[in-house]
Amino acid sequence: MESLSLASFTLASILSSLPAANMETSQAKITTHISPAIAGQWEVDLQDAQNRAQEKDNELSKSKNNAKNSSKNNPPLTQSPKVKTNTQCRELYNFAADNEVWTVSGKERTYGRYLVTHRDEGLPIIALQTIYDNNEPDCSGNQIDQSGEAFVAFVQHDGNKMQWCADDKGAECFMSFHRVLP
Repeated sequence: MESLSLASFTLASILSSLPAANMETSQAKITTHISPAIAGQWEVDLQDAQNRAQEKDNELSKSKNNAKNSSKNNPPLTQSPKVKTNTQCRELYNFAADNEVWTVSGKERTYGRYLVTHRDEGLPIIALQTIYDNNEPDCSGNQIDQSGEAFVAFVQHDGNKMQWCADDKGAECFMSFHRVLP
């Protein structure tokens, strides 16, 4: 899971409204809720992630060739890491009705809390805070303990499809999901 930075006040205000276990909740400062639209199980489109990684590699190769042709003295550019393709690997997100989220990616298992907030303009924001990570390799081969980390993205949702985006207009989306139906 990649980190996405937004204004710190946005992240702080969303995370501050997350109630701790067995803690009484008070009046929220922002409008947050469990989104019935995303409740349930979602699978990440790993083919889409692979295509995006390939596009980045192609752009890097073009940039490398342009730099090589313009100056022979430049050191070689390194390539971006590739997403490993494994048709057996599935990355699943389970959004529960009690603000809990479980994820499975390869051998990695995580557990956390999530909230969705709607603003007056732009896409809704989802905030996830990882509470537990078993620190096993995920579908991309990464083995990173994400316990205690927070993640924020803009959510574009349409029926059984969802995207997480870097901007509030949905122009720069980096992760695509489809709903896993029973």
